[in-house]
Amino acid sequence: MQTGHRNSSAQQSFQRPSLPQGAVHRARRFSSDPAVVRRPERYVVVETRGVPSTDAAVRELRRARYALYACAFLFVATMSGSAAFLYGKMGAQTRISQQVSILPPDEIERGNFASTSVRAKDGDPEPAPVRELSPRRDAVAPAEIIARSFSTLETRTRQATSTARTDRIASASPQDAIAPRVTPRPQAVTPQRNSASREAKTVLVDFESAPFPYNGNMPNSERRFLDRGEGANRGHTNFRGRVLKASEVFNDRRALLHIPQGFDPNKPGVIVVFFHGHGANLSDDVRDRQQVPEQISASGVNAVMVAPQFAVNAADSSAGKFWEKDGFKRFMDESAKQFAKLSGDPRAARAFAKMPIVIVAYSGGFGPTLSVLDRGGVNQRIRGIVLLDALYAGMDKFADWIASNRSAFFVSSYTPHTRGRNVELERLLDDKSISYSAELKPNRMPGSVTFLPAGDISHRDFVSHAWADFPIKDILARLDDVGQNAANSADANSRFFVARR
Repeated sequence: MQTGHRNSSAQQSFQRPSLPQGAVHRARRFSSDPAVVRRPERYVVVETRGVPSTDAAVRELRRARYALYACAFLFVATMSGSAAFLYGKMGAQTRISQQVSILPPDEIERGNFASTSVRAKDGDPEPAPVRELSPRRDAVAPAEIIARSFSTLETRTRQATSTARTDRIASASPQDAIAPRVTPRPQAVTPQRNSASREAKTVLVDFESAPFPYNGNMPNSERRFLDRGEGANRGHTNFRGRVLKASEVFNDRRALLHIPQGFDPNKPGVIVVFFHGHGANLSDDVRDRQQVPEQISASGVNAVMVAPQFAVNAADSSAGKFWEKDGFKRFMDESAKQFAKLSGDPRAARAFAKMPIVIVAYSGGFGPTLSVLDRGGVNQRIRGIVLLDALYAGMDKFADWIASNRSAFFVSSYTPHTRGRNVELERLLDDKSISYSAELKPNRMPGSVTFLPAGDISHRDFVSHAWADFPIKDILARLDDVGQNAANSADANSRFFVARR
């Protein structure tokens, strides 16, 4: 019989008799009966189809318990390591904030960062030398110190490796004794054509084509303009018979230029040419007292202003080089270049050279205005004339210009002192069958003729207070006719449109 042999059927196995586990344990350890201890008959054949033995189940439970212990150990180790890491970082930040030293600005400028040190950690075999420092009340955060030092070092590295492009490298410039601040050098930028002006600019500029100095003849005469004195005492005799010394009155070649904020030469625009009156100069009167540049800016339209200096603080209406043929044209050509230079884009000179012109003349400025209409050489660009209590002579020339330029506009505002000459010009226009009005109409300036009696207003304040406060602003604001036609025009300045800024 081969029952119990290892080669017996797979459905049979040898197993102890079915006894309680506690009884078996006690029998093994405490029984003195050899039969019980040795149990030669302990093996019997039982059926065990897929049922695991008790020992196998115990081993599985042990393995599960050991795996649980391992996971718990890893969790505890991970949490302990994280806590130690965070504690170390916080301790390092605290030590840095107490022991970091800042170089003097001049040493930082030279790139010497050797003396910026931190006390070595305990246990380092070769600790770095440390400068004992006393805490500063105004010390900055360590992160900011490190960032600034790195920015300065990076800047100097780029300067050493790329000398051909120094205009794009920021230079370190210490601003205070605490830490270096990196101040970038202004980057050289090629200005874009027809870009809008970011800020208003008002400057006095020397002009080669300015009305004065002038040493030619009087118009339509052989008499020299400087007809009195010699050398430094040479002068001109004005309409009152007074000799005006050339070195004091007729020697200023400057012109006042103004570009308002937001002006764009790419948009339809206009150049206002202002002719001042007697006893005036550009800075004290035109710019400050009469506030002509401010009126241009306040109008809100795309306009610039140029005002040449005539007789300085004297009673004289001489036009100087504007008496010469095309003298005013040369002045406007130079103005286009000066405006382009002032705007930051020299290529914009072509746009300024084609812009329409509006002449605004105050008081004695009527004299240069008549010379410009007679021989200035730019009549095709003049789209408007505004006389601010300035009609003292030349009524027939103004009437002829109005009749020959029906698309342009003409405005004459006056005090009772010049009322008679304005009435005479009205009569001349009646003879030419040209209608005129006594009221300014919005958006109907081109082709209009207007006479505005301002009443009993001070002649001296007429440029800033006439029929309205800031009369030049009022005129320009009425030129805001741009509309859809101007936007679709191939040449925006070929017709008289003025855009808003």
